[in-house]
Amino acid sequence: MRIHHVARIASHSGYCSGTLLNSRTVLTCAHFFRNARGVVNVYAAGSRRRVKDVDTIAGTDIALVDIAPIESADFPTLGPAPARLSGTVTFGYGGRCMSPEARQGRYLTGLPVAFSRGFTTRVSPAGVVLNTTPAVKGDSGGPVLAGGSIFAVQSLILDPLGINLGVATVSLLGEGVKAAVEQH
Repeated sequence: MRIHHVARIASHSGYCSGTLLNSRTVLTCAHFFRNARGVVNVYAAGSRRRVKDVDTIAGTDIALVDIAPIESADFPTLGPAPARLSGTVTFGYGGRCMSPEARQGRYLTGLPVAFSRGFTTRVSPAGVVLNTTPAVKGDSGGPVLAGGSIFAVQSLILDPLGINLGVATVSLLGEGVKAAVEQH
């Protein structure tokens, strides 16, 4: 995957990360759009585009964002979740980074479902990743890769009492998500 395909999605109320999957579709987290206010812009591949439409995938924390076309090549591929303890890398703009950061980790296991602290975000199917450099707020929506292919989107972090434990919940790309991507 090329680093310039990692997107920063920003509104007046905050930002998240995402991935430019093709010239007009960005893969990201759905929970960002619950609180997004005003104009939402996508910054990817050296371009800025306004969000035209958002398609949230029911029962997941995944959204597909439609934008005006961005000229690019060699778009990333989607793949299956890796075997347990496989190496992963999560890309994102968390912590107010000006360029995407790579966070190395290990895939621990899959879960049928996971919820955020307040039960406002549902992740299904979910995966658990242990990162050596913890994912942080703003990394949500960023791609999680194994073997060079995207298998998940960053969704939640485990931070009891404000202490980031380096454990992240990711939204696995189930067949329903892959079918929705194919239709975009």
